[in-house]
Amino acid sequence: MNFKITRRDLLRATSLLAAPTALPQPLRAASAQVQADAVQSASYAYVGTYTPNGGGIYLFRIDPVTAALTQVQLIDDIRNPTWLALNPAQTHLYAVSEIDNFEGTQSGAVVTYAIDGASMQLKRTGAIKSGGTTPAHVSVHPSGKFVFVANYGGGNVAVFPVGADGVLGEATDVRPSVGPRHHARPTGDLPGQFATSDHDGPHLHMVAADPSGQFVIANDAGLDLTLVWRFDASSGRLLPAEVPVVTAPPGCAPRHFAFHPNARVFYNLYEHDAKVAVYDYDASRGGLKLKQVISSLPAKFGGSNLSAEILLTADGRFLYVSNRLHNAVAVFAVAADGELRSVAETWVHADSPRSLVIDPSGKFLFSCNQRGDSITSFHLNPLTGALAFTGRFEAVGSPAVMTILKRA
Repeated sequence: MNFKITRRDLLRATSLLAAPTALPQPLRAASAQVQADAVQSASYAYVGTYTPNGGGIYLFRIDPVTAALTQVQLIDDIRNPTWLALNPAQTHLYAVSEIDNFEGTQSGAVVTYAIDGASMQLKRTGAIKSGGTTPAHVSVHPSGKFVFVANYGGGNVAVFPVGADGVLGEATDVRPSVGPRHHARPTGDLPGQFATSDHDGPHLHMVAADPSGQFVIANDAGLDLTLVWRFDASSGRLLPAEVPVVTAPPGCAPRHFAFHPNARVFYNLYEHDAKVAVYDYDASRGGLKLKQVISSLPAKFGGSNLSAEILLTADGRFLYVSNRLHNAVAVFAVAADGELRSVAETWVHADSPRSLVIDPSGKFLFSCNQRGDSITSFHLNPLTGALAFTGRFEAVGSPAVMTILKRA
């Protein structure tokens, strides 16, 4: 049987489907309420970028159903806001400015923004020297009373007190990293690896307190060290831990780390050779005991790669690592003792996944693809840890980091 549908028929049918009057009043009211509830329950994300491709810091609203990002605000008063951190109360956002000439000095900067509780929009309230050049990471002590900064170019870690207004005071401590230089390539390098990590001196890539706030840990990717300090919260000073330095294989470049939610396992990501070192963590003395090293790349991988980000699900069942150049996310299942088992890898559909984040609901994982100038999103299966591409590309110039808050 041969049916002929005219363009007029198609337009008439489409208009009937789309017309608001096609819905009865109760259904229209219910639909409006669903939309209002969705906006109310939406998460909000701040995205830091490398300028000038990126415009600065973006505020996006995240659709809780589709993971679509809707831009709410752009803050363009900061250069290279490449890492962001929220205070525990979610009233302030701290951003590093990855530069080396803040106000004519040989230093980067840390900028404070107050968060409007209703709109989530940002207002700049202060800026201070970071204590060294090109800061790469910022974090907040669990108490909210101190901020830690890792100065990549400066090769040091700085501690800043937080004032009553959320603005940072002058540094209470600055600690340099010291040690022998290593070759840029580790022993047993990947076949065909031409990408290299900087090993011309100390390069602090991350600093954060442990979950208890009693110890502060930092990764030096340039000297292949993990540094551990006991934190004096009364003075804001870093004091050597019982074992103050944990060495990594020469050339591997320890970059970012993450704690298991139980606070008893520590995961350290090696940038250059794409491995995760798993440690038992002794919270009473800041002690690290190595028990596993596992690759985040396929068994037969050959070519260039630099790993970037590591994070776990809130329940601690799955761990994710982003691999730049390979442009994929490695998925690991986490055993009861914290050891890892590789279960999958997922293409990010763009170039250079610099950082990853999971939204508060645990439904989505987002990838900030620095060279791809985009953010891609994935459905996260809570039972298997598997990632399924949503099909969404959000165009953002040189995205470096994404941090998410949820409106109460």
